[in-house]
Amino acid sequence: MGRLLLGTAVVALLCGACQKPAARLNAPPHGTSDSASDLQAEFTHMIDNALLIDMTLSDVHFVPHRAMLNSLGEERLARLAALMELYGGTLRLSTKATDEALIAKRIDVVRKYLSDAGIDTAAEVVTLGAAGGRGMDAGQAVLIKAHEGTYVPKKKASAAGPPGGP
Repeated sequence: MGRLLLGTAVVALLCGACQKPAARLNAPPHGTSDSASDLQAEFTHMIDNALLIDMTLSDVHFVPHRAMLNSLGEERLARLAALMELYGGTLRLSTKATDEALIAKRIDVVRKYLSDAGIDTAAEVVTLGAAGGRGMDAGQAVLIKAHEGTYVPKKKASAAGPPGGP
């Protein structure tokens, strides 16, 4: 009787393990949802406009006490690089760190990432300082969208690191 009960339990567990998991209600950690909002394109333009106003990276975009971008920093810098490719601009590193060597290494990491993304880093594209500029107003954004259309990236962005590999 004990073997029969044990065999039944094993079969039940194996059958349960082969079932497809329930559909997620939210987006996967790295990727997009199967059911995108109809307003996604409009929100993308709003976010891009906010990024153009801000043009900053801060301590929260780096691994603490390291000159290494975290996943949030990589995603933000990838989007900023795409916008800088289209519109140019200077990225500002806003930091509370006092270690000059760490700050210099972080600027080098950002500069290398932008260079790997195809941004010309011969000019000063990364500076130390607070967010600058007021960006563009809504009229300019509407004109750009009407003239350029919806943004389509030239290269597929990698969630694993900078474009072109580590």
